[in-house]
Amino acid sequence: MATLVLGAVGYALGASAGGLIGSVLGAAGAIIGSQVGGVIDREVFGLGGGRTVEGPRLGDLSVQSSAYGQAMPLAYGTTRLAGNVIWSTGLMETRHEETKKVKGGKGGGSTKVTNVTYTYSASFAVAISARSIAGIGRIWADGKLLRDGSGRLAVDGVLRIYDGGEDQTPDPLIEAKEGVGNAPAYRGIAYVVFEQLALAEYANRIPNLTFEVIADDGGEVALAAVVADLAARAGLTAIDVGTLSDTVSGFVIGRQMSYRQALELLAQAYRFDVVEVDGVLICAPLDRASVATIDHSDLMRPERGSDAAITVRGQEMELPREIALRYIDPARDFQVGVQRARRATTLSHVVQTRDLPLVLDASAAKRAAEIELALAWLRRETLAFGLPLRWLRLAPGDVITLNLANIAPLSLILDEVQMGGGRVRCRATPYGAAVLGSAATGDGGAVPAQIIPELAATVYFLLNLPSVSATDGAQSTFYAALSSAADGWRGAVLLRSVDGGASYEEIAASAAPATVGETVNALADGPCNYWDEANTLTVTLLNAGMTLESRPELAILNGANAALVGDEIIQFRNASLNVDGDWLLSGLLRGRRGTERHMTGHSAGERFILLEASAVLPIETTLGTMGRDDLYKGVSVGALIEDVTATPFTYTAENLKPFAPVHASGVRDGAGNLTLSWIRRTRVGGDWLDGADAPLGEEAESYEVDIMNGSNVMRTLSASTAQAIYSAADQTADFGAPQSAVTVRIYQLSAVVGRGAALQATL
Repeated sequence: MATLVLGAVGYALGASAGGLIGSVLGAAGAIIGSQVGGVIDREVFGLGGGRTVEGPRLGDLSVQSSAYGQAMPLAYGTTRLAGNVIWSTGLMETRHEETKKVKGGKGGGSTKVTNVTYTYSASFAVAISARSIAGIGRIWADGKLLRDGSGRLAVDGVLRIYDGGEDQTPDPLIEAKEGVGNAPAYRGIAYVVFEQLALAEYANRIPNLTFEVIADDGGEVALAAVVADLAARAGLTAIDVGTLSDTVSGFVIGRQMSYRQALELLAQAYRFDVVEVDGVLICAPLDRASVATIDHSDLMRPERGSDAAITVRGQEMELPREIALRYIDPARDFQVGVQRARRATTLSHVVQTRDLPLVLDASAAKRAAEIELALAWLRRETLAFGLPLRWLRLAPGDVITLNLANIAPLSLILDEVQMGGGRVRCRATPYGAAVLGSAATGDGGAVPAQIIPELAATVYFLLNLPSVSATDGAQSTFYAALSSAADGWRGAVLLRSVDGGASYEEIAASAAPATVGETVNALADGPCNYWDEANTLTVTLLNAGMTLESRPELAILNGANAALVGDEIIQFRNASLNVDGDWLLSGLLRGRRGTERHMTGHSAGERFILLEASAVLPIETTLGTMGRDDLYKGVSVGALIEDVTATPFTYTAENLKPFAPVHASGVRDGAGNLTLSWIRRTRVGGDWLDGADAPLGEEAESYEVDIMNGSNVMRTLSASTAQAIYSAADQTADFGAPQSAVTVRIYQLSAVVGRGAALQATL
């Protein structure tokens, strides 16, 4: 006896495999043998109107869970599905402190203001498929693109992908948290691990994640391979899939189901039958030729006392007027699409909605809906008849042509073939090859494309500067300006390596881009003791969105509009935008914060950095880093550390070095002794207070004076006040006679870093 396959499959799942397809089909198949069994009709695989296909619901594929015992999806081809959180550290809180020095009014000094903020992240693992995969494409978090096709993440975090191979090893983070030997490798399970995924964009919680799963190489898989793999998971080995030639773009089983249910879904979309012949399951496309022509004279009663042929006709009111087919549309980022087929004239009001967890384009889904509706009406009639025993070669699924008297030949497909009562008992339904050749086209509608903006590269400057403000001189400090030429820059972190690049630590972060650019013209020499109204400076800023502004004179005198040009710190009063996008600066104060020695030798193309306290970051360090080459990286938010080239930088403690003294003078007595004097400056404080000297700013007042002969140092004098005597005897020892003019270099000393900047004068 040969029957349509469902009964055989029911017994096979119940007996051979305990009803399991891996961890997906579960116990549903274990009872199917007792539920179905026996001889069944074509409405199972023949797509008739009375069939119920209970497959995975599309909603099963889009909602992430963390439930113990949750069914693991099986993915084929390329599809989009949610996973199951299988491990998590919970939320991790990071405290951020940003301390700024705020100057008080009316000479009241300054105070430190510390702003404390918190950010949250999580490390967790998500199981994706109970079948090994080829890779992961895009990832969506709460419906927004988290990872694009190139592998870039939209937020901070690290992603590791495990393909589910039988040789994969435990994730190092899970093993570090759980202990060596306590972390499973999850072999046979494809999963991903997120490490310290930033959660600010997702209300500080683990978002609902869906994954574009590339389950097979090339992103597609042969239909025959899918059917055979499912059969093997059900414990069925005697199966013939040689005639299945279609390719599956994507298919996913997202919940427990039997092998029968999985086959029904595939058969519905790809139009094939499954029959059991001599213990072998044979899968064959519905589009097939007639294998026999039977004359009406061969017809026999299927049962004693019955007519030669019994026809059962389904009621029109029970047939579908419309079929709405829900499917996975790759053109809509693998979201659910709907295609409808509607019968123009019918008394029925039945509308059927069917979920098909297959990846189809809109036209393929439209054709599937049209064929589904046409077959439902075509198969509304069932014909039962008998044939002589010479027709025992017929099998379920065969297409035959039946010649009846006075009517056109009927094309039928056999649903059941049994031998009994001295005859071959057959049950068949009408067959129409034309129905399977639908040329319908569908439109899935447009979905706005989601992209992760190209990461704006960070341009960064590491600066050995004198203390930018009069309050920055107490601690070893250098400065960092992080910026970008591109729009959409979301900030960056500054990393430092003290071990030659083997590891990096974060030492600063900035969300506000520094205003930087380069000079168009060379800034000429100018005065440093009063306003430079003669010179102007034209600068090109790095980004068109950056701006400069004019400020009142009093604001400039209070420290506004300070900028680094080359190595000179200037201030500007006026800033005007030229028609070409450049900025013209005028009303300059030169050589600020002890940088007058850098006023000469400017050139076009020098760096220009606006020294804003909100964007130019003071980086506190230690004296131990002075003179040492360390590596630094300015890494944009979302970028990979390894993608950024390291920059070497040496801290020279410029902010701890005393400013050069000023106003050197020399007086000779009658014996030729030269008394040198000068006025010191301070790098700390320095406000002009009536009746008080500027603060010393150093541990003790100490100076050195080099007596120069060209570039040679003839003698060094030491002093503890702003005065030193170069005696006539020393002059004679150094030059052979007392000198009428002596070139000196005067340094104030720091107890920490030694000499500061030099004042050179000829006296």
